[in-house]
Amino acid sequence: MLKLVEERGGLGFWSLEIATCRLWGSPGFYRMTGLPPADELRGLFRRLIHPDDEAAQSDLWDLLRSGHAVDREFRIIRPDQTVRWVALKTEVVLGSDARLARIDGILLDTTATHEARQIAAWMQARQTGVLRAVAAATWSALPAGEIEMAAGWGYLTGQSAAEMAGTGWLDAVHPDDRQAVTAAWRSARTTGAPYRAEYRVRGADGRYRRFSGRGAPQINPEGAVREWFGLVLAVPDDARDTVPDAVIGPLIRGARAVIGWSIHDLAAASGVSGSSVRRMEEFGESPRPRIRQAVRRTFEGTGIRFSAISADRVAIEIDLQRFPRP
Repeated sequence: MLKLVEERGGLGFWSLEIATCRLWGSPGFYRMTGLPPADELRGLFRRLIHPDDEAAQSDLWDLLRSGHAVDREFRIIRPDQTVRWVALKTEVVLGSDARLARIDGILLDTTATHEARQIAAWMQARQTGVLRAVAAATWSALPAGEIEMAAGWGYLTGQSAAEMAGTGWLDAVHPDDRQAVTAAWRSARTTGAPYRAEYRVRGADGRYRRFSGRGAPQINPEGAVREWFGLVLAVPDDARDTVPDAVIGPLIRGARAVIGWSIHDLAAASGVSGSSVRRMEEFGESPRPRIRQAVRRTFEGTGIRFSAISADRVAIEIDLQRFPRP
């Protein structure tokens, strides 16, 4: 039975008599260490422990001899120069006189477990690095729907942990976008489908910028939602120019009407030919990106901005300080 336990479990047993400092080790103990049977535990440890771990384990022998139970994990180098991670666990045994008699212990090969932890930590670090690179913030939510924003949200908006708690994070979302955001979140929780919404967020500097919220449910083995996890992604400025061709004309005509420009005025201000402007307005033709950007920048210079909210929604944003409401 002992042979089966040692071989299947990857462990070995040992015992140290305190009075004589003699060591007894099981076959599994010596098989794991790769050393021939020895009667001197201190020398055995000195020969085995990895040089990089020696400093951390320098007190090991003194602790054992003084009767302290230990629970350590370190590397050993076996005679064949292979490196293994091992866990050393001990128990103090008293004699009939209630004085320390011996130390019993096990040596457990934890190489596979340690390597699995290292791989998991490496994967976690890699994923965290990618998230930090692409996401302005991350969030998680309980199945009931309460969203907990991560630290990135506080850095982005300037909100404190108390201010963003519960539904407080919505205070940083543009008032005109809050209803759509909450409706999309309610629909995702009801259907279990991935969550997606685009909205404007007030940054710590007071300016609104466009972001895309994405999320997906994490399902437990029973098929129920354990939690939600999501990202808040910045929408690049270039993405604001992806206005569907079908609405280019009405947008330009509407913007010209606001500032009282003719086609000739827009062409002169943007450096785009009048015929290109007319084709964009009348036929919805999509010109080269350079021309679209020139028209967009010209309108932005006057206080008017086009925004593609989604694949089928477009907004005209007007600076009311330049064009106050009548």
